Amino acid sequence: MEGDLLARAQEQTERSSPPVRAAARMRLARVQSAVDIGRARITFEMALDEIRSLPTRDRNFFFEQAQQIAAAFAPDLVREIPSVRSPHDDMNREMLVSIMLQHGHIDAAFDYAAQRDDPFSFPFGYAANLMHKLDNERKLIVLRRATDAWRAAREGELVRMEGIPQQDGHSGPARLLQLQPKYIRLIQWQWKVLPPDEALVVVHEIVRFAIEQPDLATSAGYEQGIRFTSGREHVLFEILQILRQLDAPLAESLIASHEQLAAAASRFPNGIETIHQESEERRKQSVASGATCSGGFIMTGNSRDFAYQMALRDSSNGGDFGPSIEYALERYREDTAPDSPNHAPRAFWPSTCAFRTILYRAGKRNGPEAEILLGRIPDNDLRLFAQIECVAALAGLPELPETQRKYRPRPPMKGTHMRAANGSTIRCPKCGWVPVQEARWGCKCGHVWNTFETRGLCPACQYQWEVTICYGCHEMSRHVDWYHQE
Repeated sequence: MEGDLLARAQEQTERSSPPVRAAARMRLARVQSAVDIGRARITFEMALDEIRSLPTRDRNFFFEQAQQIAAAFAPDLVREIPSVRSPHDDMNREMLVSIMLQHGHIDAAFDYAAQRDDPFSFPFGYAANLMHKLDNERKLIVLRRATDAWRAAREGELVRMEGIPQQDGHSGPARLLQLQPKYIRLIQWQWKVLPPDEALVVVHEIVRFAIEQPDLATSAGYEQGIRFTSGREHVLFEILQILRQLDAPLAESLIASHEQLAAAASRFPNGIETIHQESEERRKQSVASGATCSGGFIMTGNSRDFAYQMALRDSSNGGDFGPSIEYALERYREDTAPDSPNHAPRAFWPSTCAFRTILYRAGKRNGPEAEILLGRIPDNDLRLFAQIECVAALAGLPELPETQRKYRPRPPMKGTHMRAANGSTIRCPKCGWVPVQEARWGCKCGHVWNTFETRGLCPACQYQWEVTICYGCHEMSRHVDWYHQE
């Protein structure tokens, strides 16, 4: 049964359009890796060749997914696949490490996390998961690498040049504010991996940085009315357990000089550690009393998808995937709406992702009988993608994360086409779109103006933009490359 489904998927793949064929081959390669890794790598290389011929915007989407699929069955190929710089590099790295761990590639995940490059792309969110699977020596390497990345981000040029945006439009300080909590959470529970003197240096650095930086507002609440509105005091509370053990005098001094920290420390003497100890004690008492817990269910993402997530949970438990399929069909109608179709590659449509997830879960829950659900999918390409994931489930492979893309182009801007002061033509170097006088771009300072009236110089803050986004193809290009002398 599984082999027949796979054979039919392979046949349909070869008859498909290039974007569909590329996406299908990548996922077929993962399925093939369960029985023939050599054949899988050949199929995957064919997919990469196909991707290289796709339009730039689509190519970037496909390369990002190619890295995820390579992480699943051939992690050594990840570095060979072009990376697209984005403000979410850390999330992409975390996803790759997560996929490697789920597929049993512990050594590859360690090597990937331990590499030294952009500090903002270190996978802080999955470093603890990785460390749980490593020996003490390699745990220490990962934690030191995380500390080096935090220091580099804190002390490096991107942070010192406060307010100056990078090409992705995000400033160093803004990205550091996103990175800092991840590092704090990691050091909270893994600090004992470090030698005591080294851990003391780290915690002193955290305290110094928290005190020296402007105090940002926050909103964090704990039991019995303990609340933080000071970001600085909340950071100090998060590392209170470490301070108590490594530098008790400093801990008492900080408590005496910070009102919110003092209130929290009077209730939770060892900070987060006390909270977790009390929670564990309540759990033990509950078990001892004979109470049972049926488990929890966390829903994330867009609230309009919560009904689908609930239906998918019920389907996975009970085996009836009809309600889940109805949700996917509604998303398919949105993706193919005549007045506003989704122009993203079909492999990334929300409906595609839903059908793939449903058929994977159905394969895990119902076995070969899940094939009957394929008849509910009204599109050949989307049916192909779902069929491959059903085979992956039957082969016992872990579920892959899904990345949705929606692209509905804006209607053409109406207005007068612009020309430069010297008479040269202005047009996008990638798609040829010509800006109009009525078009507007926004600066980091909040000012909105037509960037080509000043050759990229913001009239409000005098920042010179080196790159400009096109409203035709939504690609970034160097500003100087927009000007063409006829």
